[in-house]
Amino acid sequence: MAFSETTVVTAWKNAGGKCERCGKSLVWENRGRETGYGAWEAHHATSVQSSGGDYPSNCKILCWSCHKKTF
Repeated sequence: MAFSETTVVTAWKNAGGKCERCGKSLVWENRGRETGYGAWEAHHATSVQSSGGDYPSNCKILCWSCHKKTF
């Protein structure tokens, strides 16, 4: 399940536009891209299958490199 745009915007603001794992600066327009400066994705900290919801506190902003490490 995907996050709502409102949830992602809130999480993005909370993260200050930086990866919440490594601190890399991100670019809003590069959301969902695997390459490019500041590429990133919104990630469920606790998976939906494990009862993680689609709310801002469960939405982590990760650069693409850190996001790939969660697979």
